[in-house]
Amino acid sequence: MTQVATQILLVEDDPAISKLIVQFLKGDGAEVIASSNPERARQILSERTDFDLVIVDFLLGEVTAVALMDELRIILRDVPVVIISGGNPMTDLETTQAIADLSGAVAFLQKPFRKAELLDAVATSLK
Repeated sequence: MTQVATQILLVEDDPAISKLIVQFLKGDGAEVIASSNPERARQILSERTDFDLVIVDFLLGEVTAVALMDELRIILRDVPVVIISGGNPMTDLETTQAIADLSGAVAFLQKPFRKAELLDAVATSLK
């Protein structure tokens, strides 16, 4: 019996971090579609909605993930969302995590995180 790969949408605006996350997840057998901004994520979601998990950077340029989270809840309904963040000068990590929790994220990862932490968050979120 063949195991179907987990389908993950990644929204991360830092190319180096995005590449690393994709590497980690693909190495674990997931199919990852990466987007560098909310607009591209919306375009991807207009073409497909078969994702099992979404990973979103909290701060995408000048925009937070909150608006995108609201859209994800409508389009993907019960698909879990993991928020990642390295913090920013305007909002400390504790506040960012609280906002992520209130927005419906099932997990929050602080950058930099280790591969094992990412894979654990993914596995826990998919249960």
